[in-house]
Amino acid sequence: MRKAMTTAGLAVAAMLALAGCVGIPTSGSVQTGPVIDDQLKPEVVVVPSGPRTGATQDEILTDFMQAVRGPQNDYATAREFLSKGLSGTWEPDASALIRSSAAAVGPGPTEDSLNYTVTSKAYVDADGRYFEQPQASQTLQFAFTKENGEWRISQAPNGIVLSQSSFNIVFTEQPLYFYDPSNAYLVPDVRWFPSRSTVPVRIVSALLAGPASWLGQGVLSSAFPIATTLGPKTVAVVAGTATVDLSKEALTATPQQRALMRRELAATLGAADVIMTVGGIELATPDSSTGGVVDPLVEAAVLVGTGTDFGFDGGDGITPIDGLTPKLIAAGAVTATLTEDKQSVAFLGADGVAYVARIGNDPAQAVDSRGGLVAPTIDPFRFAWSAQASSAASLVTYEVDGTEHPIQSGLPGDAQMVSMELSRDGARMLVYMSTPLGPRLVVAGIIRGQGNVPTALGVLLDLPVPDGTPIDAAWVDDRTVAVVSSAGNSAPVTLFEIGGSSTQLGELPNAVSITGGNGGSDGLRVLSSTGEIWRPAGSGGWVNTGIKATFLGTKQ
Repeated sequence: MRKAMTTAGLAVAAMLALAGCVGIPTSGSVQTGPVIDDQLKPEVVVVPSGPRTGATQDEILTDFMQAVRGPQNDYATAREFLSKGLSGTWEPDASALIRSSAAAVGPGPTEDSLNYTVTSKAYVDADGRYFEQPQASQTLQFAFTKENGEWRISQAPNGIVLSQSSFNIVFTEQPLYFYDPSNAYLVPDVRWFPSRSTVPVRIVSALLAGPASWLGQGVLSSAFPIATTLGPKTVAVVAGTATVDLSKEALTATPQQRALMRRELAATLGAADVIMTVGGIELATPDSSTGGVVDPLVEAAVLVGTGTDFGFDGGDGITPIDGLTPKLIAAGAVTATLTEDKQSVAFLGADGVAYVARIGNDPAQAVDSRGGLVAPTIDPFRFAWSAQASSAASLVTYEVDGTEHPIQSGLPGDAQMVSMELSRDGARMLVYMSTPLGPRLVVAGIIRGQGNVPTALGVLLDLPVPDGTPIDAAWVDDRTVAVVSSAGNSAPVTLFEIGGSSTQLGELPNAVSITGGNGGSDGLRVLSSTGEIWRPAGSGGWVNTGIKATFLGTKQ
């Protein structure tokens, strides 16, 4: 028998290496979302069959790959295909490779072994993080032995392999929510977990372990005291109420901190109510109706500029923004990003200078007069962000009075900046670039210092951007972004879920910019070179809204 599964081990190692590269209201208390209960997706639970008497090695391997679609009882049925020695050590949660075509089974390097070759472009790692990658072929090796006269798998890589359709049934998408440094927003960190009775335990365990590495370094944090883990009574969700037992470290939390912990759990578990206990004894927790906003909503009407007017247009003409519109018209604004409270706006003037205007009598403040600027943006803490198109590394932040704050972005100096946009929670930056190797789309967490001053971007998380000339990128909601690019005579729109899959959303001719709104992809608006504004019409189609503008504004 073989002593090691070298090829399979390399395949799993490669997947882990790649991993390193890569309805709650807008205010008030957390409301009820999808309830995580003991039985998930009951209508689509897969009940696999165990080994057949007299099955060949090929049949055992094929049936084993069918059995991994049933995660119940820690993949109990799938383990029946394994030898006694392997059954207790095999780790199905190590990874989930999502195959994009039928697998091929062929002879392995030894007599009692088989190669299992699959083509894949996506996988989930041990922490539940989803990654898309260039489509590639991988070969996994399996060895066999006979036990009681029947073939069983004696050596196999950890993890499972699923078709896309099986993955959609077996796995559940689950955002974990963490706080931005101000505790004003709850920001999602999307994970994927097998749908089984223990999933609430795994979800809370992942939450207590903290955010993904690219959201670390102070970008996001949990309200739970350091080293807090699940207690022996773990997690129970019954009729929308989650009872979460925590370790003794939770006792050190202040009353205010406990309120934040409760909101964090409620958002993550989609629970109407949360009871926290330590050793089975309820942890006294005050109610709180402040903080922890999830996926902020914006004005429903589209924000536009025409050269002679600026404001919101719901289809019946532009409604100016008192105290701001005259300042943008006077400066000949060609771009604009408006803060959530409609009190401040960052824009690019006709002279190519980046400005910040605020409600009041003060004139618009010039903050960046370097040449060749892209559209500036502004975050919830009133810091304007500006960069030159010639180099993504030129990114700088400014206070509204023009005080400059250099930032360590980690963006490549040889990449041209096409567009940049902040998430509405102010915790993440989306950057679309043109590089010598082609287009590049990244999202990065924002690291802030005292006074919420931005000091750096965290780890750059690359998204699998399509080929073509980059045009623009925008946030769709708190976990999804969209890009529009040029491909010949058309401009396809692609959605990317951060921590999930990508989706094509049709194409338009002559697109020049894109912006988000409310309602997910339905809130997207695209501006054409002829000044027409288009919206999604379903099934990959787009329809003209009848609104015309010189530029589309961004609503933070």
